[in-house]
Amino acid sequence: MYGACRAGVHPHGQVRPEVLYQRQRASPDRLNNSARRTYDLLRSTLVNTGRSMLLVESELTDALSASRNTVRTVLQQLAREGLVVREPKNGTRGTEALLLPIDELAPVASRRLECRSLGCPPIVRDRLRLPAGWTVLMIESLMFKGGLPLGISVNYIALPEGTSVDFDDSDVILILEQKLGVQIGGSQCTVGAVAADEQSAELIDVKVGAPLIWLEDVIEDNTGQPRALSQLRLRGDRVAFSATARRPS
Repeated sequence: MYGACRAGVHPHGQVRPEVLYQRQRASPDRLNNSARRTYDLLRSTLVNTGRSMLLVESELTDALSASRNTVRTVLQQLAREGLVVREPKNGTRGTEALLLPIDELAPVASRRLECRSLGCPPIVRDRLRLPAGWTVLMIESLMFKGGLPLGISVNYIALPEGTSVDFDDSDVILILEQKLGVQIGGSQCTVGAVAADEQSAELIDVKVGAPLIWLEDVIEDNTGQPRALSQLRLRGDRVAFSATARRPS
């Protein structure tokens, strides 16, 4: 068994995935000839640049240190995901993806789908640590950029006792600051991934089961009191996040 493991073979005769990966890769004429790594590098460049870019295969092979076949494969994948547009005689261009600073709270264009008072559901009350007498306003919206759907947001906004719920805005940040006079202090953010259900897929124009970014914000005022719970489902091909991290001393 020791000899089999040293040879890169599992005890049952199966080649380990990492060994198979190395064997299947052609000897590269470029130093970084991996479709996965090339995809990550190019996608990151497109997203962080934040503008339309002309992409020339011959230039990309040098810039990415990858073969032309690898670059072509990556461009085809990016085209399927909507991050580049390939047109005859016009070449390939990167589209403008939205880069959202995850460490900043800012409004995003949206269209309201539903708005209603929920009273004070216990699970939301506990998440927001609401005082007695407070209620919750639920607003569900479709998020856009340039007429294209980015995702769906559901906001549970805490309302002090006696507060009117007749708001015409859809964005939770604008409602908190402009309608409720809240001075926002910060938020607690969680990011994950979910599969698109039928309703979400129809609203944001993706296939059922497509992976979506799932983001939750608990937004606090300047005293540390939670004032809103926001849950977003976002298209990963049109939205990316950035943040600034520092290593603690």
